[in-house]
Amino acid sequence: MFWLQPHERPTLPRRGSPRMFRVDWIEAYLSRVRPWHVLVIWVPVALWFALRAVRTPGVGLLGALALLLGGLFAWTFLEYAAHRWAFHFRPDPGSELQRDLSFLIHGVHHDWPYDPDRLVMPPILSVPIAIAIGFAMRAVTGPKLFPGLYSGLIAGYLWYDMTHYAVHHLKQRTAFGKLQRRNHLVHHFTQPEARYGVTTPLWDLFFGTYPAKTKAAAGGHAQAPEPGAEGS
Repeated sequence: MFWLQPHERPTLPRRGSPRMFRVDWIEAYLSRVRPWHVLVIWVPVALWFALRAVRTPGVGLLGALALLLGGLFAWTFLEYAAHRWAFHFRPDPGSELQRDLSFLIHGVHHDWPYDPDRLVMPPILSVPIAIAIGFAMRAVTGPKLFPGLYSGLIAGYLWYDMTHYAVHHLKQRTAFGKLQRRNHLVHHFTQPEARYGVTTPLWDLFFGTYPAKTKAAAGGHAQAPEPGAEGS
């Protein structure tokens, strides 16, 4: 389904960049995304809503900053919830539709975790999702609070996508960056049912999905190489 290339799920994570779609233009232009694509689209949007917040009567600069921080905090929960309950939903083994959706949404990333073209969300998905969330948020918060909160939410999304790319492909030099990398690679290689937060472990700690001990990895994948050793 979804014009997907026939595929078999590997028993262990692989390196490389698999072909996902049978249709060439979908494969080339919709399924392969680099971080700069995300930045070009969403940084201007975040700045525009932040400017609207500052210019909203009764909000001002400090109010806009507080709302932006509130939106950023809201993102951390949305990130956790989406990763845990949407990305990692358990497909019915007897449903081809559910199996293909699972592979399309997140399974391909766990099967090929170092694929540089599939570490950030394709705009073909992020744009309609952002529009739907935006309309819902505006209906709940009202037109006065919405611009600042939404700019913070988009900033959080950018933080997430850039962090996700960085922990897979860039050498981390700060203590927090190393923690983020370790937590995410533990999620990939030893505990896919835990450590769902990419930007922060906050909600893993809150919901009890941040185990104190790390399980031994199967198939010798306990230790992931540093990004510099991957040639990417």
